[in-house]
Amino acid sequence: MGVSCIFPGFIRDAGIFADSGAKLPPGAGTRSPEDVARAVVDAIEHNRGEVDVASLAQRGGAVIAGLAPDVAASVVRKLGGVGIAEQMEETLRDKR
Repeated sequence: MGVSCIFPGFIRDAGIFADSGAKLPPGAGTRSPEDVARAVVDAIEHNRGEVDVASLAQRGGAVIAGLAPDVAASVVRKLGGVGIAEQMEETLRDKR
């Protein structure tokens, strides 16, 4: 038996992102806690090393970031990524 990594992306209804109350741009997509649970079970039952749970848009963004990081960073800034990060930082400050 090995170690599995679960890559959740933004999860609605539970966890840090949900607790922050931050809003993503349209089309960014979120996944549910149940999606993460299914991924964990799948990883255990099939001995998978990595399982992506993130939305298709987030996974596509990660691929683009790997190939063209400057382009991806520019798109994230234009979509309000800095504001989302700042909102999460401020809202979650007391959880540190």
